[in-house]
Amino acid sequence: MSRRAGSLLIAMVMAGSLVAPLSVSAKIVVQEGFEDEAWTEGMIDVRSLDLSRTAVSPGGFAGNGLEVVIPEGGFRGLGPMNRLEPAPREAWYRYHVRLLHWNAAFKGKLPGLAGLYSSSGRGCIPPTESRPGWSARGLFGPPGTEGVPAGQIPIGTYLYHVDQSGTCGDDLWWPGASLRQGRWHCIEGHVELNDPWARNGTFQGWLDGQLRFSTDGIAYRSPGEANIRIRHMWHNVYFGGDWPTPNRLDLIIDQVAVSTDGRIGCMDPFQDDNSSLFRPALTELHARGLLFGCGYRLACPDRTITRGEAAAFFHRVMGLPATTKDFFRDDGNSRFQNAINRLAAEGIVRGCAARAFCPDRLLTRAEFAAMAVRALSLSRNVPNAFGDDNGHWAESAIDAFDAAGITRGCAPDSFCPDRRLTRGEASAFFVRVDDLMQPLGQASAPTPPSYPPPGDPPVKPPEEQD
Repeated sequence: MSRRAGSLLIAMVMAGSLVAPLSVSAKIVVQEGFEDEAWTEGMIDVRSLDLSRTAVSPGGFAGNGLEVVIPEGGFRGLGPMNRLEPAPREAWYRYHVRLLHWNAAFKGKLPGLAGLYSSSGRGCIPPTESRPGWSARGLFGPPGTEGVPAGQIPIGTYLYHVDQSGTCGDDLWWPGASLRQGRWHCIEGHVELNDPWARNGTFQGWLDGQLRFSTDGIAYRSPGEANIRIRHMWHNVYFGGDWPTPNRLDLIIDQVAVSTDGRIGCMDPFQDDNSSLFRPALTELHARGLLFGCGYRLACPDRTITRGEAAAFFHRVMGLPATTKDFFRDDGNSRFQNAINRLAAEGIVRGCAARAFCPDRLLTRAEFAAMAVRALSLSRNVPNAFGDDNGHWAESAIDAFDAAGITRGCAPDSFCPDRRLTRGEASAFFVRVDDLMQPLGQASAPTPPSYPPPGDPPVKPPEEQD
């Protein structure tokens, strides 16, 4: 069996970002949204670690998602597979992932497709004539490596194939492609197996709707292996290397899907904002993990927001410390009480009357401006911006709000200070507020611990193996 190491032709193709999901009628053969604890039904190789290190979480991309933890001293966070029947020659996959605390000290694996027919294709066991098999899982690296900005996580494809260069799979990094902490990303892949007598297999990878990697000339299978197909969707989250992770790693995965006749595309988080002027802001705020919607895949862009809801938004953006002081007497039954008290402790919100916050009262544009100016500690020594707020109690805050570039007004020379604020308008404001608090792209992973440790690597328990 010949092995042409390094023979793959690799090309990076940069395309425009997709504003909407692809409009294809793809034949979906696997779809998992992790809405309940029955997500393992129909899967194979489900181990006790896969259950103890995962939890259905309400913070999914759409509805619930699956939180996966690789604890300090562990390797495997997740590893079950869907069996594809009948096994196709060509398939596409898609999933959404959000890194919560992810500063891996070494590289590892993410979900992808595979054709496992023996012990090969994993665990540094290359395919041979007597042990056929392949896999094309996702790949992650330590922050700031492989040419990506500091604090961001490089991604690629970890490929087991006939011509691989060593016993372990080949690292095919997607040039410049990276994940950011705390942000929802959409990862897609496409595998087309080679004809058994040729090296004409392909792989393509997309990140957030952009084609970032394309390669051909792959031999997934050898002559006489026509029975080797795309057999598995591998839900793998794994810390690689011989030593375990020196620190806890935590992410959420959601909306896994596999198609056999076309690309699936990224899921649109909301179905009710297509005609809204504020759709880009709503989508961006959701991607940052700051907007959960008003229902399953609903943003309610035209619905007005309350003072309590605004407090919750600011709390998510700022991540303020807890306080034991109860500042208001009228929010005891409000689900936003915790956020209200934290903001009050920092002087960001003020009451509507003596010891009252009025959490259910609708919020005005002026009130939002005042909260934002306090949250950002903006200077009020700025020129007058609008003609319709002269003498208004929030005039100086509105002027500072404008000077910071957060508002463009509601009309020429007008701010409409007493108009109720909609969720769509608030989303646009919050994206700009969040940009000022932490410029886009600077959410980063801290420097990981030193790795590997001194001494010989430990014996890897069977439960922790690939």
